[in-house]
Amino acid sequence: MTNIIGIYTSLLYTPEKGFAEALKQRVWTLFFPLLLAILITAVINIYYYNNVDMPWLLKQMVANAPKEQKQTILDTLTKTRLVGISLVGVFLLTVSINLFRGFVYWVILKVSGDGIPFVRLFAIVMWSTAPLLLILPASMLNISISPAGMLPNDVNPVSLNQLFFKLAGDSPWGQLLSTFSLINLWELFLIIVGLRIATTRTTLQAFSIAILPEVIVYGVWIAFLLM
Repeated sequence: MTNIIGIYTSLLYTPEKGFAEALKQRVWTLFFPLLLAILITAVINIYYYNNVDMPWLLKQMVANAPKEQKQTILDTLTKTRLVGISLVGVFLLTVSINLFRGFVYWVILKVSGDGIPFVRLFAIVMWSTAPLLLILPASMLNISISPAGMLPNDVNPVSLNQLFFKLAGDSPWGQLLSTFSLINLWELFLIIVGLRIATTRTTLQAFSIAILPEVIVYGVWIAFLLM
């Protein structure tokens, strides 16, 4: 276990060496970064709901609901229920998004003649979540210093929305911009390194492959918003 933790943290400062070691590990070891990614995001969510001003949050959540339905909605929105929903969402999103990334890479490489097993590509995706180790303390600090518990849904201090746009967290564009951050760019860089090592592709080719799932997801999302 110590070796697995060492590999995971080494990806932050020596990614080439870290991936060279990570891709030698047994298949079951990829569950370590997967579970850690889920755990980190879950801890942030729990910390958020334990520090937010719940009456203020509930008021924000029903602000656009029809007047006659507000009380009915409020009666169903307890802290326990919100935490439970968020944790289920964390698990489903973490697993599904990263499986999707691995699947896209597998299809691209399969079509281009590279017989890279899906599990190996999924391992690259999951080991690349190492930068989440830094977003945990950053998000918790951001939550702690927010005034009077009036916390936006986006507590990631390096998201595009927090850094540049400052849109309401419950607005459609604010939600989109809140999901992409400098951490995503770091993860993308690590995926490029992993793909380059696993496939002997050039950096430019690995970049073209690595970015495709993001292009698909955000392209569809932006098209939907524009409609």
